[in-house]
Amino acid sequence: MARLIGTAGHVDHGKTSLIKALTGIDADRLPEEKARGMTIDLGFAYVELPGIGRASIVDVPGHERFLTNMIVGALGVDVALLCVKAADSVMPQTREHLQILLLLPVERLIVALTFADLADDETLQIAKDEVQELLDATRFAGAPVVPVSAPTGDGVAELKDALAQALRETSAAEEGPWYLPIDRAFVLKGQGIVVTGPLMRGAVRAGDEVSVQPGDLRARVRSIQHHGEPTEIAEAGRRTALVLSGIKPERVRRGMIAGEPGTVFETLRFDARVEWVAACKHGSRVRVSLGAEEVIGRAFLNAQDRDLVQLRLESPVGCATFQPLILRHYSPPHVIAGGRVTVPLAAPRRFRDAPQASVDSSNRADSVLALLSADARGRSVAEVAQQAGLSHSAAAEALQRLASEGQAINLSGAWIASHQLTAAGEAIVLALQRMHAAAPSQSSHPRDRVLKAAGLDWKGASLDRSLALLSQAGKVEVLGANLRLPGYRVQMNPHQRQLLDRVEGALSASVASPPSPSEIALAERLPLQAVEAAIKLGLEAGEIVRIDKDMYLTQEALRKIQDSIVAAFGDRSFAAAEFRDLLGTSRKFAIPWLEYLDRIRFTLRVGDKRVVRGRNSEE
Repeated sequence: MARLIGTAGHVDHGKTSLIKALTGIDADRLPEEKARGMTIDLGFAYVELPGIGRASIVDVPGHERFLTNMIVGALGVDVALLCVKAADSVMPQTREHLQILLLLPVERLIVALTFADLADDETLQIAKDEVQELLDATRFAGAPVVPVSAPTGDGVAELKDALAQALRETSAAEEGPWYLPIDRAFVLKGQGIVVTGPLMRGAVRAGDEVSVQPGDLRARVRSIQHHGEPTEIAEAGRRTALVLSGIKPERVRRGMIAGEPGTVFETLRFDARVEWVAACKHGSRVRVSLGAEEVIGRAFLNAQDRDLVQLRLESPVGCATFQPLILRHYSPPHVIAGGRVTVPLAAPRRFRDAPQASVDSSNRADSVLALLSADARGRSVAEVAQQAGLSHSAAAEALQRLASEGQAINLSGAWIASHQLTAAGEAIVLALQRMHAAAPSQSSHPRDRVLKAAGLDWKGASLDRSLALLSQAGKVEVLGANLRLPGYRVQMNPHQRQLLDRVEGALSASVASPPSPSEIALAERLPLQAVEAAIKLGLEAGEIVRIDKDMYLTQEALRKIQDSIVAAFGDRSFAAAEFRDLLGTSRKFAIPWLEYLDRIRFTLRVGDKRVVRGRNSEE
């Protein structure tokens, strides 16, 4: 259950005094705040609520000059406590703070009409009506409005009941790897560096390894506290203090982010999905509030998806997938949008480029499958973990589960959706059909050309694995670096068939000393170019084999020679001279013959002799 409450409201509308009435804790901790009677930075407290237990409260400043700090406090809030002074009713910062709350994943809102003891019944009713009118057009319509007086305590009990009910109505804490935006960092003597902030997702335990970004720092959780009390585990939805070991204190500051390794990232460019409340031009300079950090950058829009924005930053920031954010104009710094990070390490894109695949926090299994489906080249476990906001082990587990369900396939480290392989197979078949039709006398085609024609960008080991799977499925035949449709045979016209028969006849007439192409051309009274074309066609059709340069033989003759070797030598070894004598040929032809038989693994050379090890047909 979420247990993080945050105040909001106009300056001097009684936020800090109301927190003290609720908790007994003065959230103004800075001397300047006490001297000026104004909240400047975030204040923290906790309150015991009926049926809930201890809940965290973040007090934010109301003055417009400190809006950045208000945003920091609001970014982790589950239930907002909007304070409206009864006598003043709705004021400018009331509206601005409400707008920010609406842009963030704040689930519930309670309105406290503060200083109710100083307003008569008519004034209270007017304030109620104006607040309800303000909320009517928002998702907070119908939110409880509770008159309360901090000095007298009137309404405090009713306000606690309303807050407890709101917390009960919030959804379960977000699952997944944990992360914590750091809003305070200080050294605890004898312990180490302490970082505090709202735990936004998952759970962290004492002893866990920690990644701190930006800077790619590593540490370990030495101990955990909630409001000064030690605990072994902290869960999302609470203010949490982590004592870290193994890291230099001077390298940690407010605005960084701590989290499970592999799920928080240092980035200068990320994609986010936002809700716009004001116009923003492509490439505009903006202020980006992310966790407790505000960084300057530029907003680049997308022609295909107006709610998608790419933020390119002037300095690195740490972030996590699905982390909430607020955008403001650079000057004047008015709020223009709010949303969540979708791709922490986004590839650069132009205005009209297709959006990069991202994930949906509501359904992680479908999101991982969607990531795989978006790229037929495949994604590694690390890439899935990065874009899905999962730990490496969680991403690997999700992929294995998808594989067991037949929805994903591992292609030598590159994971793709099963339907992608099916679609790729269909594209390859279609490409081969077109290529065979365009060149019927060519038995196979280079796989690079086939993949290009099919619109596929496969490379390396994943290419080999995918083609092997398609071959097993009977979609294609893989012939070294070439591909063809299963069972495809070269198509010849009558003239080509007649010419090839003449060339094969000439080769078969002298198996022991096969004629070269030029000798065939002379004997058959054919142009050399025609003989070479016929031989090439015979090679493609699998009717002719190439023994050596200008030395060819028909497949039928090859089989006869293999049979003769088996009959003559059986299992015993034989020398080159014995083979020469068997064929009745010269060394000029015998040696290329033997080297060819070694290449096709019909014979095995052992020293100066050879043995038969198996028949190989080059069909």
